[in-house]
Amino acid sequence: MDSPSLTKTIDHGLAWVATATALVAVCDVVALALILHLWLDATAFGVVSAVVTVFPALTLLAELGLPAALIQGAEPDDTRLSTAFYLTVAAGLALYAAVVLLAPVVAAAQGQPQMTRLFQVGGLMLVIRPAYLMHRALLRRQLRFQELSVIRMIANLVELVVKLGVAAAGHGLWCLVVAPLARELVYALAIPTRLRWRPRLLCAPRRCGADLRFGLRTSSGEILFHVYSNLDYQIVSAYFGATALGLYRAAFELVIEPVRFVSEVVTVVAFPAFARLRHDRGAVTSQLVKFARHNVATVLPMVALIVVAASELLTVIIGPAYAPAATAARVLAVVGVLRALSHLGPPLLDGLGRPELTLRYHVIAALVLGVAFVVAGQSGQSLGYLAVALAWAAGYPLAFAALAFMVLGQLDLPVAKLARPLARIGALVLV
Repeated sequence: MDSPSLTKTIDHGLAWVATATALVAVCDVVALALILHLWLDATAFGVVSAVVTVFPALTLLAELGLPAALIQGAEPDDTRLSTAFYLTVAAGLALYAAVVLLAPVVAAAQGQPQMTRLFQVGGLMLVIRPAYLMHRALLRRQLRFQELSVIRMIANLVELVVKLGVAAAGHGLWCLVVAPLARELVYALAIPTRLRWRPRLLCAPRRCGADLRFGLRTSSGEILFHVYSNLDYQIVSAYFGATALGLYRAAFELVIEPVRFVSEVVTVVAFPAFARLRHDRGAVTSQLVKFARHNVATVLPMVALIVVAASELLTVIIGPAYAPAATAARVLAVVGVLRALSHLGPPLLDGLGRPELTLRYHVIAALVLGVAFVVAGQSGQSLGYLAVALAWAAGYPLAFAALAFMVLGQLDLPVAKLARPLARIGALVLV
C-alpha cells in the first residue's frame, strides 16, 4: 500500500472507530446513569467495582501478547496462527481455574462474601475471549476497522440491553458482571465470520518463540498499565470502604473513562498504523503529531467542562448522592489531559519494534503510582478517597515525563514541534 493510500485507510479507520466509540460511550453513560439512579447504591457499586476492575489485567495476561505480535511481525501462516490460538485457549482456561480457586480468599480478605460468585461468573470472559482474539488481530493487521467497528457497536448495544434488563429484574450487582459476558459472546460469534481462517490441528510452540518474546514484553507493559490503573480502586476499597469506592469510581468514570474512550479512537488505529509506517520515521512523526492534536482537541474541552461543573454533572448524570465526588473529579481532570497524550506512547514504541521501552515506562508508572496510592491510603484518612485522587495528580506527571523522553528520543522530535500545535488548542480552551 503506497503512502497516500495508507493515509486514507488510516483516516477511514479513525472515522469508523470514532463512530463506534461514540456509540459505546453513550451506551455506557446511559446504562451507568440509569443503574445508579434506579437500582444500585454507592455501596453495592463499590463492591462490584472491586471485582470487575480486576479483569482487564487478567484478560491481557491470558492473551500472552500474541495478538500484538501477529499485528507487528511478519505475515503469519496457519501454523503460527493455530499455535497462538491454542496457547491463548490454554492460558484462558488456566487463569479461569485460578480465579475460581482464589475468589473465596479475595472475598474474605475484602469482607464481602458475595464477591466469590461475582468473580467466578465474571471470570468466564477468560474462556470466551480466545475464540476471537486471533481473528481480531488479523482484521486489525489488515486495517479493517469498519468491520470491527460495526461488530463493536452491535456487541455494546447487546451489552446495554442486558445491563438494563438484569438491573430492572432486581439483580443490581449482577448487571455489571453478566452484561460484559454477553458482549464477549457477540464478539466470539461475529468476528470469526469476517475471515475465512479457522484454527487447524497444528500446534508448534517453537514456531511462536519470537511472537511470545515480543508479545510477552508488550503484554507485560499493558498488564502493568491495568494493574496500576486499577490499583487505586483496591486501595480505596481496603482503606476507606465500599461506599467510598462507589463515590470514587463515580468521579473516575466521569473523567478518566471519557478520556479513555476518546483516546481509544486513536490508539486502536495507532498501533497497526505505526507498525506499517515504522520504516519511515518522518511519516511516523507526522502521524504522531496528527494523533496528538486529535486527542488534545477532543479531551481538553471535556476536562474544562468537568473543572467548571463537576458537581452539576455528577448530580444530573448519576444522582445527587454522588455530588460529593466533585472535588476528586476535578483533581482527576488534570490527570486526564496527560492520560490522553500518554495513550499514544505505547502504540508508537511497540509499532517501532521497541516494546522494551513500553515496558520500562509501565514499570516506572507502576512503581511511582503504586507507592503514591499506598501512601495516600495510609496517611490520608482525613481526606478519604480524595487522597488517592491527589496521588494520581502527584505521581502521574513523573511517569508521563519518562514516557515523553522515550518517545521523543526514538523520533528525534523537537519538543517545540509537538508542543506548538497543542499549545494553540490549549490556549483556545483556556479562553
